Amino acid sequence: MAKKEPILLKFRFTYGELKQKADVTLLLIDRDLAEFTDRGFTPAKRAELEAAIEAVADFPADYQMEGMQMSATDAKDTARDVLESKMRTVFLAVKTVFGVKSATYRAFGKANLTKQQDDELIRNAKDMVAEIPEHLADLADEGITLEKAEQLDAAKNTFDVAIDAQRRAIKNRDKATEKRILLGNALYELVAKYNETGKDIWYSISEAKYNDYIIY
Repeated sequence: MAKKEPILLKFRFTYGELKQKADVTLLLIDRDLAEFTDRGFTPAKRAELEAAIEAVADFPADYQMEGMQMSATDAKDTARDVLESKMRTVFLAVKTVFGVKSATYRAFGKANLTKQQDDELIRNAKDMVAEIPEHLADLADEGITLEKAEQLDAAKNTFDVAIDAQRRAIKNRDKATEKRILLGNALYELVAKYNETGKDIWYSISEAKYNDYIIY
């Protein structure tokens, strides 16, 4: 499957500036409505331009989507810290009872928790949760109980959900970025079109009014 080509902006200013230019364009059209009507401008076309302006104005800014992504990342990091803490407690108990070179210690997973990727840590936690019940009698003197195993399982599930939430937030931001570009380009095309019309109307009649329609 061919890689999807990125959608590029067709204008060289901010979305806020684009909206301002579109608002000004609408005001200029109203000023010169007789001339634009002669060029085929209709109420339907005005409604189309107004709708395009509103779509850009109402669409969430990137900083809003970034804030959602950051919140999801913070929640995921917090859930990971809680899970790591509970796993370290279990590792310490297993180390004390069986030793770090024992097969039992290895069965509980890898102890280098901070270096593991999120998915790897989830798998490690699942292995640990599955292993604890078989060794409860030996680990009881170190404070490891079935209740703590259940708490570890709950922390693992919370972390798993938080990972999914972060990934959704990242995807949502990517989709929003693409949608924002499409809306911006659609509005810019209309603005460019009507400013070209305005320049053509006043080209040999009024330099001042011609200049009003210069975008850049």
